[in-house]
Amino acid sequence: MLQNITILQQALDASVLRHNAISNNLANVNTPNYKPQKVVFEEILKGELSNTRFTGNRTNDKHIQIGKSIPYITEQPVVMQNSGNGVDVDSQMTDLTKNSIWYQTLTYQLSEEFNLLKTAIRSR
Repeated sequence: MLQNITILQQALDASVLRHNAISNNLANVNTPNYKPQKVVFEEILKGELSNTRFTGNRTNDKHIQIGKSIPYITEQPVVMQNSGNGVDVDSQMTDLTKNSIWYQTLTYQLSEEFNLLKTAIRSR
């Protein structure tokens, strides 16, 4: 259970970092030669989960494999404007909306984890 809280905390940190990167991209929409940034947390998390020594017993092909995160910011090498700027406002606003929904989902999941802990503590 505490491992779930740690993973959710790291995912929330990545979501905040993603929000800052998107906001920075939007703030620099008119800056010549600006390259937009992107946070790639999920890809690194999948890699970390697949590098674990622990493996779960899958009794059904539809079950998620159990395995064992640090978010990174990368530049997107795309030029959208003649000034060399690579920011696509529509894409950034879509990413911002998706990230907001993701953040709300994570906070709900974290709240449920704490509710489970609270229930376990009170039942003693």
